Amino acid sequence: LRASRSYFIATVDVPPSKLVSGVPDLFPPTSASPFSRVSPTVSSMASSSSSSSSSSSPHAKWEHETFCSILDVSLSKPEPKGNSKNFNSITYLEDVASELKEEGRPVLLTADYLDSALVERLNLPFPSDASAFGYLVRCGKLIADREQSLTRTGGQAPQIKKNSLETLRKSIISYSGLVLAPTDMLEEKQYSASIKQAFSLISHSIGSPEGLPQGFLAQVVEEMDLESLTDAFNRIIRFAISNPRTLNLDNCLRPLRFLQNISTIPRLAAVLSRHTQFNPQGVVNGMQMQIATILGPYLALSAHGKDPRFANTHQRSQAVNDTRARIASLQAAIANILFNMLRSGPEVKEAVLSWVSKILRLNSERRKMQFDPVKVASLGFFVNFGAVMVTLSMPFITSKKDRLPSVHPLFMLSGTEGRINYDLCTRLHATRSELEELAETLGLGGLGDLGDSKSKARSRNGSERESPFQSNGTEYTSYSGNANGDGKGERKVSVAIESEAEEGELDLRSPDAKRTDPSASKERAKRFNMVTEMFFLTMESLQLGYIRSLQALSRIVREINQCQETIEYMGGENSGNPMVFGAKLQLESLRSSMIAMRTHLLDPKLLRKVFALYNWAARWMRYLLSQGTKGARILKAVPEYFAADINSLYILMNKFEPIILRSHPMENVMRIVMAFMDSAMLKNASLRGQMPDVLNLALPVGGIASPDHMLVTVSDFTTNLIPLLLGLYVEIEFGENQYYNKFHTRYTISQILKFLWQHPVYHDSLRKYSRTKMIRFINMLCNDCVWLLDEAMKQLEEVRNEQKAMEAAGFMRQPAFARHRREAQFMRLQRTTRSQMNLAVASIQMIGYMSQAYREPFLSVDLVGRVAEMINYYINKLNGPRVSALKVKDPKKFGFRPKLLLRELVRIFLVFSEDLEFLKATAGDARSYDPAVFAKAASNLEKREIVSVAELRRFRSVLERLEKLAVELKNEDDMLIDAPSKYLDPIMTTIMLDPVMLPESKVVVDRQVIRRHLLNSSTDPFNRSKLSIKDLVEVPELKKEIFDFIESRRKAASEKKCKNAATK
Repeated sequence: LRASRSYFIATVDVPPSKLVSGVPDLFPPTSASPFSRVSPTVSSMASSSSSSSSSSSPHAKWEHETFCSILDVSLSKPEPKGNSKNFNSITYLEDVASELKEEGRPVLLTADYLDSALVERLNLPFPSDASAFGYLVRCGKLIADREQSLTRTGGQAPQIKKNSLETLRKSIISYSGLVLAPTDMLEEKQYSASIKQAFSLISHSIGSPEGLPQGFLAQVVEEMDLESLTDAFNRIIRFAISNPRTLNLDNCLRPLRFLQNISTIPRLAAVLSRHTQFNPQGVVNGMQMQIATILGPYLALSAHGKDPRFANTHQRSQAVNDTRARIASLQAAIANILFNMLRSGPEVKEAVLSWVSKILRLNSERRKMQFDPVKVASLGFFVNFGAVMVTLSMPFITSKKDRLPSVHPLFMLSGTEGRINYDLCTRLHATRSELEELAETLGLGGLGDLGDSKSKARSRNGSERESPFQSNGTEYTSYSGNANGDGKGERKVSVAIESEAEEGELDLRSPDAKRTDPSASKERAKRFNMVTEMFFLTMESLQLGYIRSLQALSRIVREINQCQETIEYMGGENSGNPMVFGAKLQLESLRSSMIAMRTHLLDPKLLRKVFALYNWAARWMRYLLSQGTKGARILKAVPEYFAADINSLYILMNKFEPIILRSHPMENVMRIVMAFMDSAMLKNASLRGQMPDVLNLALPVGGIASPDHMLVTVSDFTTNLIPLLLGLYVEIEFGENQYYNKFHTRYTISQILKFLWQHPVYHDSLRKYSRTKMIRFINMLCNDCVWLLDEAMKQLEEVRNEQKAMEAAGFMRQPAFARHRREAQFMRLQRTTRSQMNLAVASIQMIGYMSQAYREPFLSVDLVGRVAEMINYYINKLNGPRVSALKVKDPKKFGFRPKLLLRELVRIFLVFSEDLEFLKATAGDARSYDPAVFAKAASNLEKREIVSVAELRRFRSVLERLEKLAVELKNEDDMLIDAPSKYLDPIMTTIMLDPVMLPESKVVVDRQVIRRHLLNSSTDPFNRSKLSIKDLVEVPELKKEIFDFIESRRKAASEKKCKNAATK
């Protein structure tokens, strides 16, 4: 045994960094630690101490007493004192005592005989609750106490004693490594006990009474060779591999603290990374990975919906806070483990990143709408995993130095060879061929070097160490929580980091890059800096987990509402209906699940980190936009879920935690959301239609004018927002949106425009908007107004009939089941009517405030007839003979505000009434114009004081002009009533004033009629072929013939009129 120890000590003279290839010594013991490596000076002092203790000197006697006290041994046979066998009982070292006597030496335990003493003591039995390793740790603590006592004494004599204690410490450290190594030094039972107690001691906080002394474990690890270290700690790590069935939030922190403590030592971090169950092989899906990996069962822990405290309203708040604190501690412990491993050298860092990549790849099925839950990791696993990844990303997110240029976009173009298989992802607006071309472009000189800056950092700093984040030694607040279960202890991690991104920042505007060897570019693309790695891996983890969980929570809330409606539909909770009992059980289960998910997902600390990450992602995408054409090409290649997740996060958080949402800065997110409304940037029309919902969150509560608001002060918004909103309003008509989504988007746009219009800067923006596009928008707006009002009016008639039916005496005599069913149907009808009526009112109001500032497009030749028809239709509906069918009880519940509608319509009418063509179009509308209805409208305006006296006077004056114009137009129609059919437009059957021929169908139509048709559809109305204004073929001969016909009829009418006058 002495020989083996001598060999062991000789072996560890090799620097530990040579034993583990590539693992740097990041945590060298300091002189402040009582277990730091013995320096040559201390070794010489220990040697002199040993020689001086060979005689029976006072120091030898002190050494003997001290060593025996610390080691709990004696060289004299103790007197029997009962049957005490506790750990503190003194052990008689008979062999050492005999050896000293045989050699004729004083029976004193000095440094020369420490090996013999320790060997003999370690081979003697220990109590059942103790072990050889625990015994050595206890001795180490006693040595530290003695040293502190000597330090307080001072002087020359204590220095000699310190040297003796240093010698004892060195032996304790050496033998601690030996008892952990799989040698023949201890019996199997004793060895197993040492391994088990090593786990127990390491799993407590370092420096605590129950744990290891500061620096002890690091020094033991340094003394062990690689093979022994790996074998020993693989055995110890087994105790941290927990059974998922017995693991819970109450007992998970101790094994995690063990993993956290060993991960702080680079050599042990390397052992952990190479453990067969850290990144297990042979797993084929996400659930297998969750079960097989060491950290999987811990990550799978979550709030439990069956916790009885959640159902108790008095205990719920405390239960939520306690559960959140435990989950936060769990996440912080795992983040600490991975953080320590990431900075333990290239080999360990690569193992961690491979582990993260494997989890994401095996769970890629979660990206689909439908997947097999047995083959993917649980939601709880991915929420915790995402929280850990966000925590690890905090250093570069909160960095004072801008890290945006450090993100290399080639990472998301790596396809199946990268850490994430982006081939499965839809891009914002890039085709496969465009992606391949972009990947080749990013391999150009200067850009391809972004992923391989390690060599630059090494040559710059002269160091082999590669750090996970580029921070220039900046101190970052990395994460909150600790492994002690209190959810507190936010700590600052000072990371000594080479600025590997500084020389690799992305300059997309450089025109001088030269093409390099494609194979070299591909090789460089395999390596990326940690900012790039962590950013994309974290975004992927949140997409697969956190965002999906928020959507699942939203579905549960919707199911709860449906379940409550079902219970009401079946007669209520106290109806006695047997089906209600089952529905109530389902409702209780759903509520428990909702509370548990809210507890896990909506922790304010976690939300702040998630918002910070997505804000940083928005900044990065804005940075790409600022880099010119190349930057825009890269942005189009970004996975579509980057935009979708921002939308989902902000919309859902507005439902669940609006206060936290609005307390977070949103300018970067709103700017990139505005960019996503452009069809040139985001191809998915349905997703573009959801962007106004996010933008709407930026409006002040109540939509009150705010001159200091970012939408008013930031030039990006004032310049681009109006064109994008109006363009989206039109484009959403032709996308793949369903009926509800289309009108929901348009209603949201109307609310944003209503706020913007309170600020004059947006009036100027509207005037600068393309006239052609503005005409297209107004046409769509008029279409919506007519359709929505028509539908809402029909439903108001249904509401009136339903109200009468439910007020009838026979209704209350119906069974409760039938009554509740009809009431539920009535509530759905009420919601639909209110939604349509609100959008109709908003659309009319948009026409009102836009026309006051910019009326020319409304009166263009393409639109003047359409606008006149729309106003006629509304006034007829609100004042015509069928208006009595719209009288319902509580009309405000249905969004029906007839006075508001009529006032807006009359004011719009008065704005346009100065234009003669508008009046002609109004008077010539045979379908809706009725002088009697307009007169009744004037009477209602006066009777209910809907408009001012001046407005009413103007309105009556215009009505008089309309009546005269109507007579004139009727006479002209009568004059042309027998026009040949070839002069009539085949669509509207009106005489053609500007005939044109459609190129494909060869049909001749009136130019004005076909232009109005093309505002709604770019097809030939007769054969659906593609058609545009420039394709129309003029027919000058027919046009001349029609004008000659009209002139002849006018001349004949004039002559007839003169003749009649002469006769009279």
